[in-house]
Amino acid sequence: MIRKIVVTSLLVVCALSAAAQRPRARIEWGVLGGINIPDYTTNMSGTDVKNKLGWQAGITTAVNLGAFAVEPQILYVRQGLRIRPEGQKEINLKSNSIDVPVLLSFRLLRPVRIYAGPVFTVMNDCKQKSGGDLLDFGRVRPTMSYTVGAGVKLLGHLLVDLRYNGQFKSKKDVVLPDGGKLDKLRTYNVALNFGYLF
Repeated sequence: MIRKIVVTSLLVVCALSAAAQRPRARIEWGVLGGINIPDYTTNMSGTDVKNKLGWQAGITTAVNLGAFAVEPQILYVRQGLRIRPEGQKEINLKSNSIDVPVLLSFRLLRPVRIYAGPVFTVMNDCKQKSGGDLLDFGRVRPTMSYTVGAGVKLLGHLLVDLRYNGQFKSKKDVVLPDGGKLDKLRTYNVALNFGYLF
């Protein structure tokens, strides 16, 4: 009995000592930008979809808790695609989004960081290019998706990361200018970012 009490007491003292020595939460912030390679697809066999190279830029923040961190970000994301429904003219689209990734970042293998988390697309404005005009097309990206990736911090301030962005389900019933619909429109993209942390 005494042995159990002594062992338990030692464990409690060690835990309290480790908690006391743990560094305080540190706030990290910076800017980042880069390119993304989107892959829009549809299940309609007669519809041809061509993807364009996109880009993103924004602000990154992190509450650094030592072995891991919580990283909310705000990103402006630009993407483009061309859709040619069967027997119709090609539709040239430009998608502008405000994305808010909320990442859980694991930092056990410094300077490498591995992260994953949900992405909330709070705004998606898609325009159809018709002649010299831009016409409203409607939303082509989901409200919520996910991202996984890894990054490396170099020279104390530089950040390079690579991400895979996917979605949980397809965007259904995307309305075309002639009133027709795409049954399902799904998108993935790979993004390469370069950033500076202050």
